[in-house]
Amino acid sequence: MLSDTHPNALWLAELYRGGAAITTDPSLSEDERLLRQQEHTSKMMERMSPDMVIHTGGVRLAATGGMDFLRRYAKRRASLADANVEPLEIDQILADDHYGIIHGTFRTARGEWIWTRVGMGAWRFRDGLAVEHWELSDGPVWDEFFLAGDPTSFTGSAQEFWTRGV
Repeated sequence: MLSDTHPNALWLAELYRGGAAITTDPSLSEDERLLRQQEHTSKMMERMSPDMVIHTGGVRLAATGGMDFLRRYAKRRASLADANVEPLEIDQILADDHYGIIHGTFRTARGEWIWTRVGMGAWRFRDGLAVEHWELSDGPVWDEFFLAGDPTSFTGSAQEFWTRGV
């Protein structure tokens, strides 16, 4: 049965809420924030399988890939936004040995464009490791936001879009 106290739910809570706490802590200098974010990411990656699979948001930009793709995708996505998929409020996190789900409000911004939305993430676990993740958001707006952030027009595949230049 899914619960909010299962070890996978607690890990998801640390992943999302822990990262948000670092991002929004006004007492941190930018250097300290960057260092803490890097430490947090490293710690969270310890629970991700080297064979991790991600299913990105979007319709036109929906792509699936492994860990190398995930790392490149994260860099590219961050380069296209000033504030990159920041959790504002996490409503619920539930998990069991096999699956986890997170529901919350997220913000992504670039310049004057601030996109705040309710979204979800789904996770699959095996032997205590995260092995698969789905980003669940408004796909057409996801595409519009990230395509508009690219300074050149793009006609390739979603995989090519997310790995371009990284």
